[in-house]
Amino acid sequence: MSDLNIGEIGQPLRVNLGEDISAATATVIIAQPENGIVKEFIATVPAVNVTVDGVTYLANEYAEYTTLAEEDLDYIGRWRMKLKATFSSSDVRQTNYVKFRVLS
Repeated sequence: MSDLNIGEIGQPLRVNLGEDISAATATVIIAQPENGIVKEFIATVPAVNVTVDGVTYLANEYAEYTTLAEEDLDYIGRWRMKLKATFSSSDVRQTNYVKFRVLS
């Protein structure tokens, strides 16, 4: 994932699960700065393919959240994020963390 800027609005955070998650009842991207408070963003599951850093994420297999407020990315430094997709109370799937950097 490309570097982002602190307080940047309108930038997508995308995490790929690699399997169809269109039937999930909830998709949340959990973003954690190196220092600071963990943030949870309600994500959507797009129905279109997208290429991220040369890798194609297939439709319905990734989730994305577009930053809406300056507070979304409020720490300069290293971050990590993962996707949590809930299908039922006994079927919750998560990805490994993906690292990214927020610049000043």
